Amino acid sequence: MNFSRNSPSNIRKEIDFRKSIEYIKAVRQIINQEFNEAKLKLIDDFNSHPVTKEIDGGSGASNISGTLGGKGNLFSFIGFKYGDKPTEVIKEMLERIEITSITTQRDGYAKTHVLYPRADDIFMVTPLPWADGRSWAKGIESGISNFGQYLDLKADASRSGRGLQNEKIETGLTFSTRPYITDLIKDFEKSILSLNRKKLA
Repeated sequence: MNFSRNSPSNIRKEIDFRKSIEYIKAVRQIINQEFNEAKLKLIDDFNSHPVTKEIDGGSGASNISGTLGGKGNLFSFIGFKYGDKPTEVIKEMLERIEITSITTQRDGYAKTHVLYPRADDIFMVTPLPWADGRSWAKGIESGISNFGQYLDLKADASRSGRGLQNEKIETGLTFSTRPYITDLIKDFEKSILSLNRKKLA
């Protein structure tokens, strides 16, 4: 009776293969954990940002972002309509951030591709209500004009129910810019940069 027997070289290959599978699983687990932490941090940083909180507060919010020197709030100054939720489109984009692929290479490193919005992508979907082609989210960083004609008062003619623009009045006030989307995305990019060449110690 003949018996089949694995040669020592075949046994080593099988062991190496099993080690390789376990290694890939371990790397993927680490990558997914670090990615999820980075994504959750980005979403939390956006939700807790003073600009986001102020706009989410609607026409009754106070100017916690400091962009208007404490006069009125961003929701009414920008001219959103009562009941609008301007930040929702950004939140949805951030929620859709995902890993599209993880490729383990022969040198033991793993290359990770992450699909996420650039700052310009967000600027494209956040138009000013009264100026097509301009982004309110970008305006937070670069400036929004006409604050000198802004009156903080309740008015039926106002889109939001509060705040009016009067060209005949010059208050001398200026809009103060704040770091916002660009910095948030840059911080996220830094946190996922290490995922591109991940290797177990």
